Amino acid sequence: MRKVLALTLIAILAIGVIGLAAGTKDHPYRLILVPSTDQETVGRIGDEIAAALTKITGLEIEAKMTPNIPAAVAEYSTAAEDVFGFLSTKAYLQAFEATLAETSKHLDLALISARNGYIGYWAAYYYRRADGFQTLEDLVGKTWGYAYPGSTSGYAMPSVTLQNMGIVPGGTLETGSHNASMVALYNGDVDFCTGYYSPPMAPIVLRQLGLRWEFGMPIELGLWNDDPETDFGETEGLITGPLAWYVKDLRQPFLVDGTYPDIVEKIGILALSDVIPNDGVSFVPGFPAADKALIVNAIKAFITTDEGKATFGDPDFYEWDNVQDATDADYDNYRMAEGYDVPER
Repeated sequence: MRKVLALTLIAILAIGVIGLAAGTKDHPYRLILVPSTDQETVGRIGDEIAAALTKITGLEIEAKMTPNIPAAVAEYSTAAEDVFGFLSTKAYLQAFEATLAETSKHLDLALISARNGYIGYWAAYYYRRADGFQTLEDLVGKTWGYAYPGSTSGYAMPSVTLQNMGIVPGGTLETGSHNASMVALYNGDVDFCTGYYSPPMAPIVLRQLGLRWEFGMPIELGLWNDDPETDFGETEGLITGPLAWYVKDLRQPFLVDGTYPDIVEKIGILALSDVIPNDGVSFVPGFPAADKALIVNAIKAFITTDEGKATFGDPDFYEWDNVQDATDADYDNYRMAEGYDVPER
């Protein structure tokens, strides 16, 4: 009788252990989402992605829509080795710090997203061409216009670069928005301004040939001709005609609404920051390595399918068009700009 009871108890304990295993119906992995657009839409699409990943991996995965970044951070820092998610860059750093404080362990950044083929964006230093600036050193003593201190591309990244280079502006003007910074520069209220930069887009005939801007190419490729002999064989200045590229940077809104039709002729780009990385896919410490590999490979495979492109790329979701392998170190320049210490690894 005792033997039967003992075997029964062992069986019950075994069932309990099996039930606690992550990735099962009793204990699904949680895919953490943060609202970027409409919360209901992000949640619905997140459920679709979780279902697709479950089908591919055989693991039970359940999407969890959090109401805000602090809630997402709490999910990470208190997780029982069963959480991964799609966090914005800033949210990831907050979750990294909170998890480190709670567990003394690091989050694992596995993938970084790509939009329009790029895994990040840049901050640009805009100036009036008539002033003839050639390098960032020319900004010493000049008045700097920026949107607000919380802006990554408008202030945080440029501030670190200027400080590291020993470049001290002669004054600053907090304008309140990227567009207002450009207006202040155009009107002569500041000597340079900083804000987001997206690469120029090639005309469709060149895009069909696979041509696009890559880091290291001229910043104003296809827009402005600095060297007529080697660039496009035209006169120096504004590039026009069917091979002219499209402006996608901070000057674009003023071209679209016609406010400053000569803005590319008047305003140039002096330099770019280091890349500001996109959001990505991260896992909590202790997440089972084999299951993490299954999920990572499933995301890579799914996002290339028609269904995956439609879900991940939905403009009301996160607008990812692909993912690339990444590590936490890929965020180091950004974390320094945001005032975080680079962790010991």
